[in-house]
Amino acid sequence: MRHGPATGRVDARPSHSPRRDIQGLRALAVGLVVVYHLRPDSLPGGFIGVDVFFVVSGFLIVGSLAREAAKRSTISIRAFYARRIRRLFPASAAVLVAVSVGAVLLLPQSRWQSISSDAFFSLLQVQNWHQALSAVSYAGATQAVSPLQHFWSLAVEEQFYLVVPFFIVMLVVAARRTTRGAERGPGPAPGRSPGRYIVPALAVIAATSFLYSVYLSNAEHTIAYFATTTRVWELAVGGLAALVPPFAKPSGRVASGITWVACAAIIVPAFFLTTDMPFPGAIAAVPVLGTALLLRVGPLSLSTPWSPSKLLSVRPIAFIGDVSYSLYLWHWPVVVFAVALLGRAPGIREAFGLGALSLLLAAASYRWIEQPFRRRSPRRPAENSAWIGYRSAFGLALALAACVAVTAWVPWQVVETKRAQLLVELSDRDYPGAQTWSTHPRAAPLGLPIRPDPSVAMQDVPASNAGACGVYDPATVPDTDCWFGSPAARGVPTIEVLGDSHAGQFVDPLIAISRTTPLTIHAMVRNGCPFALTPPRSTTTVYSNCSSQNAQTAAKVIEQKPGLVLVAGMRESSYQKALGWSWSPDASLVDGYVQSLSGLRAAGLRVAVMADLPYPHGNPVECVQRYGRGDECTTAASEAFEGGKDPLVAAARQVPGVDIIDLSRLFCRDGACPAVVGNVLVYRDNHMTNTFAKTLAPDLAVALGLSP
Repeated sequence: MRHGPATGRVDARPSHSPRRDIQGLRALAVGLVVVYHLRPDSLPGGFIGVDVFFVVSGFLIVGSLAREAAKRSTISIRAFYARRIRRLFPASAAVLVAVSVGAVLLLPQSRWQSISSDAFFSLLQVQNWHQALSAVSYAGATQAVSPLQHFWSLAVEEQFYLVVPFFIVMLVVAARRTTRGAERGPGPAPGRSPGRYIVPALAVIAATSFLYSVYLSNAEHTIAYFATTTRVWELAVGGLAALVPPFAKPSGRVASGITWVACAAIIVPAFFLTTDMPFPGAIAAVPVLGTALLLRVGPLSLSTPWSPSKLLSVRPIAFIGDVSYSLYLWHWPVVVFAVALLGRAPGIREAFGLGALSLLLAAASYRWIEQPFRRRSPRRPAENSAWIGYRSAFGLALALAACVAVTAWVPWQVVETKRAQLLVELSDRDYPGAQTWSTHPRAAPLGLPIRPDPSVAMQDVPASNAGACGVYDPATVPDTDCWFGSPAARGVPTIEVLGDSHAGQFVDPLIAISRTTPLTIHAMVRNGCPFALTPPRSTTTVYSNCSSQNAQTAAKVIEQKPGLVLVAGMRESSYQKALGWSWSPDASLVDGYVQSLSGLRAAGLRVAVMADLPYPHGNPVECVQRYGRGDECTTAASEAFEGGKDPLVAAARQVPGVDIIDLSRLFCRDGACPAVVGNVLVYRDNHMTNTFAKTLAPDLAVALGLSP
């Protein structure tokens, strides 16, 4: 699509030769990110390298499009996308294919489908939204880190690239129409230029996105970090740095001083910022504005010895900038695969080795993937055959996309064929699970495969995980939803299940009980939210919405008057391990539980609490895939129950009339808590597999007085 001429001049900087200092700035940005990923304790704010990349991208892309509009009074959208395809897609496709193959060769099958889905999200350039919407849930937080997680920032840029040329085109058209209107009026035509529209429009977008970023970073920190809408202002600031006319031209010495301040604004925050802070909010303005200053003033300081821009232009540093895109793509999978193989974070020597390996892969990718495709720029097509000139680039995109899709689909499908096993009811005789250690034990036959198959164990989740039932919000979930078991009828007792995701694990055992004893179950569980009236907190954030929702849930439960309220939840030490959450001494988790349980008992309700299950060491699923059901996957009981008392049980002992149910004898024996009991895999992470949870039904029925 090409657009006709427009009268006037765009207020953009003239075309210039490639700036080596920009490549050095890219080297600085990628260096911050790589060090942060290899040794996060050494550079806790190194993630701001991504923000530097955003500003540089806005500077180059908006600047080049504005110059094209000024020079030719037109924007060739097909040419723009063809350049983007050849510049970015071959290297990213190579990484996506390599990660999919590497997952099959190096990682257990339990991770294949999640990595395959990440490959598809990355291919579709929506990885940032996938991360934003999955990481906020407790289930998302317990997943192993994806080797493709870093594609979120590339998705933000690609979404920006999808919009910005049309944005410039609209302003070109607006400038042309304004000029034509002026030409029809009296007097000389004023000569409007797109730049008169681009700069103010870009400024409005930047201001709006920045204000939204400040708001959302405080309200929904995780979503704000990944969302495109909270990052657009960083790209827009880069565009403004390329387009705003200079107010003054400082001398070389003054420019050098400015660039030193700008460089400090990038480097210093990398040592002090953390991911617990509301980022990218107002604090992101420091490295963003520092980058914009460095881009704008840097060329004026090149005549001064020891200016940052001159140092960044040194050839070895500029070379790292040349390969920075490939280095960013390759380093994170290298780190993730290394951690998976080592079973721990890399040490200092290993970090240096992984950094060197990443740089080697980046140099090879730049030499044999990036450069060959970038040199094959499409010729300028004839007016009557414009599509022919660009179809090779778009054909390349389709071919690479197909290759990525097939490579990701194959491991996905291998695991998918095993998922059908989750729908098959297992024989109590062959797979007794918890009944192996029950009051009336059943021997487990030898030689049978473990169920569920570890490759699909992460999908073996309770019925309460469906829809909004696992993130129950009393203000939004209808009272008719999240009911299970026998149909509600007169005389059929109702059990309300309250608590976090560990409470949701007992929904399916209760459903199993309802098959012999009429019973209706209402799941009002919220993952990552213990049923307490004191809010959890991380280093800097207090999650008050959890406790406020619990108060509303308790009011609903009291109004419904169920026959039994069953409450369960993780220990505080488990929350610390899984999410980094804790409670303050003046608002302890025990006190919050006491308040909740007391309110239910004061309303005359029968209340029972479940003692929390043992917390397994490491990743039980991957361990079983690697070692089978051997001792390597057994957790010592002292470790499984470390962290002191169970706060829910401690609270129950302070509230008269609350029953306490402890089924830990079905998980551990003789000081050991194995990963497989009675041919059934016990854990999928720190939760039970739903298959094992169902085998608790007979003992749970006895404990609750529900036996037929």
